[in-house]
Amino acid sequence: MATTVTTYDFRKVSVIVNGVYITGFMDGEVIKVEKNEDDITPHVGVDGNVTYAENADQTGTITLTLKQTSASLPFLQQLRKSKTIFPIQVMDNNTNAYRVGGSQARILKMPDRSWGNEVQGVEVQIHVADLTEA
Repeated sequence: MATTVTTYDFRKVSVIVNGVYITGFMDGEVIKVEKNEDDITPHVGVDGNVTYAENADQTGTITLTLKQTSASLPFLQQLRKSKTIFPIQVMDNNTNAYRVGGSQARILKMPDRSWGNEVQGVEVQIHVADLTEA
């Protein structure tokens, strides 16, 4: 049996917010995408028959962890302050290409900030009203 070898390069992953490429990510897990609700709600009757109720909630949250020195933080802070609704896309162009995002997003709240003797991470949570995968 032949061994399969693949590579992964974070430099092939892009986050585009309102047409601007986000830079200055922290190390570790720096992009997290999650739907706010399950796609379906299963219901099992007393006779064992199963019905799936489709959930219309297409919202999700994209969390970006940036360095406190990231040049993208002032841009994201301005979007939050201006209450702008904006498009966001996360694109992974590695071997198994993946794209997720939406056209109607807003920053949930001012990110928590901390300072110390090392560079700190800043989490920016972005609510996406129409989260879709491609």
